[in-house]
Amino acid sequence: MTRASQDHDHDPNRRRLLRRAATVAATTAGAGVAAAVGLPGTAQAAPGDNLVMGTTNDAGPATTTVTTTAGEALDLQAGGGAPLRLVPSESLYPQVLDSEVGTLAVDDMGDLFVRAGADSGDNGTNGWAYTSEWATTSVAVPPTRVLDTRNADLRRLIVSGADTLDSTGRLTPGKPIVVSLDSYVRDGYAMKGNVTVVGMTGSGVLTVWGAGPRPATSTLNWSTAGTILSNFLFTELGASGAFRSVITIQATTSPTHVIVDLTSLLVGHPSQVGGGA
Repeated sequence: MTRASQDHDHDPNRRRLLRRAATVAATTAGAGVAAAVGLPGTAQAAPGDNLVMGTTNDAGPATTTVTTTAGEALDLQAGGGAPLRLVPSESLYPQVLDSEVGTLAVDDMGDLFVRAGADSGDNGTNGWAYTSEWATTSVAVPPTRVLDTRNADLRRLIVSGADTLDSTGRLTPGKPIVVSLDSYVRDGYAMKGNVTVVGMTGSGVLTVWGAGPRPATSTLNWSTAGTILSNFLFTELGASGAFRSVITIQATTSPTHVIVDLTSLLVGHPSQVGGGA
């Protein structure tokens, strides 16, 4: 269990320290209990025996659990650095928010809480370990045109509202269209890219969002006909029927052509990005 160098092993002070902290309580419960944390190499005591630092502890096929008094944290420390503290879930809040740097705890949602390194004021910082369960990552893709209502082939990803376009393919004011990005991402959270309006007949507003009712906001605004106007687009992806990664687009006031270029997708894991991208 020790990671001391050969020189440290000959230090009498170190040997006295190891003798004073020679044992860590260990219990066994047949072959079905959790493994000890932070113990390199073989880390089991013989069934019923204590786990002794500096010696080989081998329980064979059985597994040893390191335990503490109920409600107390388990501290594992080597040298003079910050200890690794494992906090029981029943005592997570509020005291864990003021705990020592190095504290780990699992909250009531099953996520790992971390009391991390000091900031400029010598105070620890609280946070949660990112996992693919709830964190997102932005995955860049080659710039890809996923919608251009001027081109029949680039209208192929419209899965709802295509019948509301006018004879030239422009959006009809007040009539949303739904564009599926399922061929580029599986259950995506959001997209980044650019949205462009062109060929409008007058002033208007364009809104791009995921799914559901239209937000009372705008993505693009224009005041005259015959202009070309673009804006950066960062919006959530929604679900519509069998389609799991869609954007919804609606114009107001005047008809307009719309172009959407995809540059990045937000996902829980990069493996969700693929297909057409």
